Amino acid sequence: MTLYLRHYWKDERLAFPSATNKSMTFDGRLVKKIWVPDVFFVHSKRSFIHDTTTDNIMLRVFPDGHVLYSLRVTVTAACNMDFSRFPLDSQTCTLELES
Repeated sequence: MTLYLRHYWKDERLAFPSATNKSMTFDGRLVKKIWVPDVFFVHSKRSFIHDTTTDNIMLRVFPDGHVLYSLRVTVTAACNMDFSRFPLDSQTCTLELES
């Protein structure tokens, strides 16, 4: 599965004064310098962040310290399947995230 994983939190240390109340957008270089929630895929067998030409990471900081962090990631996850009713079966796989 390929998805955009978006996190949204508030870090008052990143608040800044702004007369126009506009946010600032940064690329992935700033992500290495701030606190970011540690989220992982529980049953991941393989996953990677896309980095075509540059990392597919976006960081937007709002004047009040709210942070929007978005990255494009592809995950291959394990899924237990029950084929006891094959070919009349149907499978449901979940993708679990934890922090």
